[in-house]
Amino acid sequence: MSQPLIDIQNVSKSFGGARALTDVSLQVLPGEVHALCGENGAGKSTLIKIITGAHQPDSGVIAINGTVVDRIDPSLSRARGIAAIYQQPALFPDLTVAENISLRLERGGPWRLLRWGERRRRARALLDRIGATIHVDEPVRHLTMPQQQLVEIASALAGDAKVLILDEPTASLSDREVENLFRVVRELRSQGVGMIYISHRMEELSEIADRVTVLRDGKHVATLPMQGLTRSELIRLMVGRELSAVFPKNEVPLGDIILETRNLSCRQSGVHDISLTLRGGEILGLAGLVGAGRTELARTLFGLTPADDGQILLRGRPVVIDHPARAVELGIGYVPEDRRRHGVILEMSVAANTTLAVLRKIATGGWLKFAKEREIAYSFVQRLGIKTASLASPVGTLSGGNQQKVALARWLATDPSIIILDEPTQGVDVGAKSEIHRLMGELASRGMAILMISSELPEILGMSDRIAVMHDGGIVAQLDRAEATQEKILELALGHVTARHGGRMSAIPHAGPPSRTIGKGGGFFSRYLRETSVAAAYLSLLLLLAIFHSAFFYSQFRITWVSSAPILVAAIGMTLVILSRHIDISIGSQFSVCGIVAGTLAASGLPLPGVIVGTLVAGALLGAVNGVLVAGMGLPSIVVTLATMVVLRGALMWSTDGAAVRFPPGFQWFGVSRPVGQTIILLAALAVFAAFAWGLRWLAAGRMVYAVGSDQDAARLAGIHPKRVVFVVFVLMGTLTALAALFNAAQFVMVYPNVGEGLELQVIAAVVVGGTAISGGRGTLVGTLIGVALLGTIGPALQFFHMQSQWAKAIAGGIILLAVASDALARRAD
Repeated sequence: MSQPLIDIQNVSKSFGGARALTDVSLQVLPGEVHALCGENGAGKSTLIKIITGAHQPDSGVIAINGTVVDRIDPSLSRARGIAAIYQQPALFPDLTVAENISLRLERGGPWRLLRWGERRRRARALLDRIGATIHVDEPVRHLTMPQQQLVEIASALAGDAKVLILDEPTASLSDREVENLFRVVRELRSQGVGMIYISHRMEELSEIADRVTVLRDGKHVATLPMQGLTRSELIRLMVGRELSAVFPKNEVPLGDIILETRNLSCRQSGVHDISLTLRGGEILGLAGLVGAGRTELARTLFGLTPADDGQILLRGRPVVIDHPARAVELGIGYVPEDRRRHGVILEMSVAANTTLAVLRKIATGGWLKFAKEREIAYSFVQRLGIKTASLASPVGTLSGGNQQKVALARWLATDPSIIILDEPTQGVDVGAKSEIHRLMGELASRGMAILMISSELPEILGMSDRIAVMHDGGIVAQLDRAEATQEKILELALGHVTARHGGRMSAIPHAGPPSRTIGKGGGFFSRYLRETSVAAAYLSLLLLLAIFHSAFFYSQFRITWVSSAPILVAAIGMTLVILSRHIDISIGSQFSVCGIVAGTLAASGLPLPGVIVGTLVAGALLGAVNGVLVAGMGLPSIVVTLATMVVLRGALMWSTDGAAVRFPPGFQWFGVSRPVGQTIILLAALAVFAAFAWGLRWLAAGRMVYAVGSDQDAARLAGIHPKRVVFVVFVLMGTLTALAALFNAAQFVMVYPNVGEGLELQVIAAVVVGGTAISGGRGTLVGTLIGVALLGTIGPALQFFHMQSQWAKAIAGGIILLAVASDALARRAD
């Protein structure tokens, strides 16, 4: 036997208290396709990440080309000729296909001259090699998931790898694309390249693999020759039990027509003249090559790209579906193809994901009822057999199959009569696939109509009552289950036949879901690590002051908090903006404008309530301008607010000639020198904080802000209107900035036009230091409060330690860098 390219012996790996791998061994020989099998959570991904250097093993030996390596990292792995194609493409969404491929290959410094013609030719040649018809100048963000996967495959092939790891490379490819990939795999095998091939498609393994290693629960079960190994034997090794049927199918009576389309067309999505029917209890399979229009039709039926011609009828009544929220109202659910991007929101909990599309059911007057949320989520965890440590566990910590079940649970919670399943078992193991198929049968037996899109022909043939085949945006045939074959579907999908066929329909039996025990999730400190860390830093600073300069607490502590009150109020608004994945750097200018408005209204003789209302209205209008430009017109928030910052600042200086506005005698409501006034200002700011912290935690509106910031497309699929949410957030930002200006004005006898200069940096710094992710979707107002307190105390504390004031900015800057770095490390760990 030739020397192995990869030789892994007795490798173990743990994460915290969880054992991911135990004494696992694997060898990959030159010119061998070595299949790696196991259910989701069996340890396959961990083993691959160890080989590529993403994880370090706790014990064991790794040898590459006969040389034992003590430590391996991704750069060393690539240098030793190891390349990986992951199930979720790791591409640059804003760069073109040619740039993505070239960045994997090109070497040299940042000043090298780019050869664009060569880049395009090389990318085109690589894509042609695998039979991918993708334009090399197309930005990757415009590609479908299957197309992105093809780009990932082309990129890996370009590196002349000695060992190629393919993790579910055919998960979203059509049969023709799979054939092209297998042709390339055989070509590489003949050149002596060793390959690790991970797939849940059993039929592929017998065709392409030489040997197979099976993992179960992080342990090595067996390594066997693929030749002579039956499908049932392999499944038994993987799951530790026999699976009687991967595609259960029994006859049940069908109901009336629930959904009908008549010559449905959508120019935006490229589908045209779609006429089909779907009955209660029926599973209608939608087959076709990638790009045939299957997902596009699903998006049209769900209102993501509304139809512009033809009709949709529900139970014989014409309806217009122009938004996902309307589809949900009509009883339609949609589990999208890309579960990690659109199906679930990874950073939100199992419970929150499950109930995201039914917020009205778990909210009274907008107030979330968490007991009801847990009750609904728990029922679906039990019913679908979702394996999770806790209902509070982030969905991103679950295996792929369980994430898919959560995505399905979200729409089952809406009690739909029609559900669209786009690649329902893509990338899940055979055990989870069987459970999902069983669940589909259960739903059909209860009268639900199911439209199933799948690139896996055995799934289409095994689960469908009828099969509609799409080609070039239209339906070319509808086949009866009895007459459908893989050859006939593929022939139709290629556009060789255009006849239409009728068919009879059937359904699937009921089977009870397995019971699961739900344990405890992560503790408080692990869930709120940033907040607790910043709080510890703040308390440490106070402790130092108490030990060395206790006078701080008598002369400065209250003043520090009072002077921070306006910053806190403005930071509440900024937290909402950043949570929604935007930013507002115009708040300093808004603060100045609102301060001048308050002074001008007061000088005109308007009573105090009128001054307050007028100032708040002015702030809301300024926020609405930003909201219209960002949410309504889709302009980048950083550009919009930079422009409004400059315009407002210039207009204010022009209108006032730089002169301060003096408040009338007696208008200074609470002075900094007055203890009662200080207490009132501080309590008012804390009351505003408490109200918004409560709302963000307890109101459905708060959940919407998190959802939009985590994944706007996924939120939209859940029936939320992201544009409305973002607009309201900017209006609140303006209103809170105006309130902050009032709190500031209450402390002084006059207000200057430049009073808000630098406020934006103070506020953003406090929010980021407090743990709100600049990428949106994660953070708390409690963290913001602590961030404001810490940054506001640094300057006065330095004065007591007799240090120069400029050190305050340097220390604050260091804290911000640490905060951003910790976010980056956390994302990398995820």
